[in-house]
Amino acid sequence: MAPRSTVGGCPHTRRPGVPDGGRERAARCSTLRLVASTLVGLAALALAAPCRADDQQAFELAKNPFDAGQFAEAHARLSALLDPALPPCDAAAASGRCRVADPDLIERARALDAASLLALKREAEADAQIAKILRANPQYAPNPALFPQEVIDRFTTVRGTLRRELEEIAQQKARDELAKRVAAQKAREAQEKWIAALERQAAEEKRVQPNSRWMAMVPFGVGQFQNGDVRLGVAFAVGEVLLGGASLVSIVVVNKLASTDVGESAALIAQLNSQIRTASRVNQVTFAAWAALTVAGVVQAQVGFVPERTTTQKRPLPPRPQLSPVAAPVPGGAVLGLAGTF
Repeated sequence: MAPRSTVGGCPHTRRPGVPDGGRERAARCSTLRLVASTLVGLAALALAAPCRADDQQAFELAKNPFDAGQFAEAHARLSALLDPALPPCDAAAASGRCRVADPDLIERARALDAASLLALKREAEADAQIAKILRANPQYAPNPALFPQEVIDRFTTVRGTLRRELEEIAQQKARDELAKRVAAQKAREAQEKWIAALERQAAEEKRVQPNSRWMAMVPFGVGQFQNGDVRLGVAFAVGEVLLGGASLVSIVVVNKLASTDVGESAALIAQLNSQIRTASRVNQVTFAAWAALTVAGVVQAQVGFVPERTTTQKRPLPPRPQLSPVAAPVPGGAVLGLAGTF
């Protein structure tokens, strides 16, 4: 015989070959176990601490007497919801007295309380509640489907007595809203400027390159280029190249003239010697000028030496993060989420 255990007389295992009646008994035992589990859960809930009431639940509990026409009870409950001395409903037990904090529920509770007070013939107290509603929301209008004509007329009467005050309140609210929008716009513009500045900084890479004193001694404007003075470097380079080239050309001319054969003619010899002297003088002047300019360039590069030079290079930025809503159907419902690129 296969072993089996029982709980409350119900088998946990079934031997092979058990007839359909055994299956029915097993199903009934499963139902009994489900009922027992439910009873245990209910007992645990009964022994647990009372649940906390939120604003909506407290409002519905206070509204029930109003819907039933029990205006005195409705006023008692609604006035408790509006009592600032009571604890908030999210910190009070469901069976206790508490106050609502949601502005929309406060407005609805005051409207119901005003209607209850009018039904109880307590017009002055009703007018006080209506005035609070209108001061908080000058555009408020009672719902004709919820309130009788007497309540709607009372709102109109109180609104007429507070017309100037309500206009000032509405104008002040409009100014406040405009100031908020302007402030929000300025904050957005400031944030955009800040982000743009960060992007400019992030798009530039600064590199510091140390300069060399030895490199500053190289002629042809190399020292000036190293110091970052491009114009002066070009001036020295062009000047030295022109003067050095003129000096070399004059040497070539002198050598060519010296190797020229003019025969025994005294006049031609005198003319040739004159040309040689002129070319030699040009060579001497251009070489001296080249040497002076070269020394001046080296001295200037040493005097204006810059120890290091900072260069800025552009680098690409990654695209800004973008978020987009995503909806996908799944068995039994749908999945909503956000997809983004970073």
